[in-house]
Amino acid sequence: MEPNLNKGQHFLIDSKIIEKEIEVAQLSKRDKVIEIGAGEGNLTSELVKKAGEVIAFEVDKRYSEELDALKQNNSNLKVIYDDALEHSWKGSKIVANIPYFISEQVITKCIEEGIQEMVLIVGEKFKGKLEENESKVGIISNLFYNVEFIEKVGRECFSPVPRVDSWMIKFERKKKFSKAEELLIYILRGEGKLKNSILHALVNSGKTKNQARDIIAGMGLYKNVLEKPIGSITGKILLKLKEEFEKD
Repeated sequence: MEPNLNKGQHFLIDSKIIEKEIEVAQLSKRDKVIEIGAGEGNLTSELVKKAGEVIAFEVDKRYSEELDALKQNNSNLKVIYDDALEHSWKGSKIVANIPYFISEQVITKCIEEGIQEMVLIVGEKFKGKLEENESKVGIISNLFYNVEFIEKVGRECFSPVPRVDSWMIKFERKKKFSKAEELLIYILRGEGKLKNSILHALVNSGKTKNQARDIIAGMGLYKNVLEKPIGSITGKILLKLKEEFEKD
């Protein structure tokens, strides 16, 4: 069966990398694990040995024969032939070799649903965004998670071979935040215009409304930027806000 490259199907076939991924995840029978893009079940077959419950998502039903066979032999496995992004992940660990093109969506959903731990294999380009910490997804990822780059995964570890190498990365949700980080989180969870979210965040931190307005005025942000909705905030603006909050 030919993998569908339009769906980002590059299956991990290196057993040593799979073993390492399982080891880094530190799974126990108390864990519920979600796998995104189960494919032929190479990782799935190892997850069921360690976790109490495994929910494997796969959009391509052509792999139902392999996955259903695994399901029959493992009562702790549930296979869902649907888009993982359309389902709740709350209360789960995420262990997956995700299609490169949904990397940002996966991180965003994990933040929104309060996922505590993830072990992901992602494309090298996405790893660069996390490392540089300048793009929006890089800043937000490092804001909510301690990000650990475990090891490079060569393209030869996959079939079919992708154009770029990959990286195994562990994400652990932060327990404590600096004052600047708390303000950014409050802003990102807000609704409406950026200026209103900044104002509410500052007031929530103990500033008066007048003090908050003075701080916003001193940031040097253009009016059209402050009038934009939170959802359109860029990495450059997030960096600017972080720098301003760290001055206080």
